[in-house]
Amino acid sequence: MMEERTEPGSLAESYKQNGYILKSDILSKDETEVYLKGFLDYESRLGGKVTGAYRFKAHLLLPWLYDLVTHPKVVNLVCQLLGPDVVCWSTDLFPKDPGTGKSCGWHQDSTYIGMEPPDALTVWVALTDSNKMNGCVEFSSKSHLKGQFEHTNTMSDKSMLLYGQEIPVEVDRSTVVLAELSAGQASVHHVMTVHSSGPNMSKTRRIGVALRYCGAYVKQKAEIGDSVTHVCGKDHGNFTLEPPPAQIFGENEVNAHQKACGPIGPEDLIAVK
Repeated sequence: MMEERTEPGSLAESYKQNGYILKSDILSKDETEVYLKGFLDYESRLGGKVTGAYRFKAHLLLPWLYDLVTHPKVVNLVCQLLGPDVVCWSTDLFPKDPGTGKSCGWHQDSTYIGMEPPDALTVWVALTDSNKMNGCVEFSSKSHLKGQFEHTNTMSDKSMLLYGQEIPVEVDRSTVVLAELSAGQASVHHVMTVHSSGPNMSKTRRIGVALRYCGAYVKQKAEIGDSVTHVCGKDHGNFTLEPPPAQIFGENEVNAHQKACGPIGPEDLIAVK
C-alpha cells in the first residue's frame, strides 16, 4: 500500500498524475455539524433510512445540499481541476452502517455515465470521520490513465453498487491509497480512477456525500440524458439544466427531483460510489 501523501507540485498536476486528491479541508466544524444535521433530518423525514431515488440528486430537494454543491471552497477546488465552466451531474448520499457487511468492489464511476471527454470527478465530503475501520474509500493510484476497464455485474446483496459491478481482476495493492478523512474534509477522484471501499467494521456510522461534477463542455450519450445543475461559468448547452431548490420538499422541488431521477433501480442499492 502506498504512503498517503500528495505528490509535489500543483494540485492540478497531482490530480492529473495520480487520479485523486486526498484530504482537502472544506468545511468548518460548525458547517459540518449543520450539514450532518441536515442529512439526519432528511433521513428522519424518510422514515429513518434514505433509499431508492432519495439517495440521488437530493440537492434538488434540499437547499442545504444545494448549498454544499455550490460551496465556494468546493467550487474553487473543482474549477482548479476542470476549468471555469462546471456543472453538477449528481449528488449521492453514502451512509454506511456498522455490522451490515456492505462494501464496494473495485470499479470506475465512468462505466455507465457515457461522458466524452471523461472530464468528470467526484468530491467526496466526509460528514463524519472516514477511516479504514469504518470503510473509507481507497484509490488505485494512476489507474485513471489505463482506460476503461471491463466490469462484471455480480448483483451481490453485499454490494452497495446497483449491479454489484466490479473489475474482475486483482488490483495491485502497492498502488492503493486510503482516503482517510476527518469530518469536514474531502477527497477528489477522477471518474476513471479505480476505487473501492470495505465494510464498516467499527461501532459507529460513516456518513459522506459524493458531489459529482463535469466540465460544462462535456457531452453525454443521448440515451443516458442526465440533467445537471449549473455551478459556475458558461453553460455550453449540452445538458438540460435543473432548478435550484427554494424550500425543502416543495411541490416544485419534488417534481424536479422526480423528473431528474426517473427509475433508477432497486430501492435499497446505490448506483455509483
